[in-house]
Amino acid sequence: MVTNYRLATAAALALPLASCGGGAAIQPDRSVFGLDNTYQRYAYDQPIEATFDNAVAVFREAGYRMDVIDRATGQISGQRGPTGDKGTSTDKELKFYALVMPHERGSQMSLRIVQMVGGGALGGAKAELILSEAQLYQYAFVTIENRGKQTARR
Repeated sequence: MVTNYRLATAAALALPLASCGGGAAIQPDRSVFGLDNTYQRYAYDQPIEATFDNAVAVFREAGYRMDVIDRATGQISGQRGPTGDKGTSTDKELKFYALVMPHERGSQMSLRIVQMVGGGALGGAKAELILSEAQLYQYAFVTIENRGKQTARR
């Protein structure tokens, strides 16, 4: 009886661990590319390849670590850590999700920027705040567009 109880307990404890072992890779960041009204959009007079390359370069230069750079689907995402001025400490991080698609004039980029705010002194879960100010997005969109114009002049 004791042996059966131990065997049943071991099996119950091992079952959750067994589900972690195999199967297809889960890519949770890919699920956030579903376009909705939280994405800001901007159209470019350049091919999708140029918009894609310019966007990757601009976000890398801004200090983002790229998570997804997928030319086959047009998906780009990245994040950067706490960025306080002059070495100040902050609990805020930024993430972005972008999708470059064909558009009637050339290409269109859909962009969502998310601010990650720490969970407080006890280290709780981080909250995601979707930034919705259009002016914030315009800076990113115009910087990407200007990079394309500078590349064309060279």
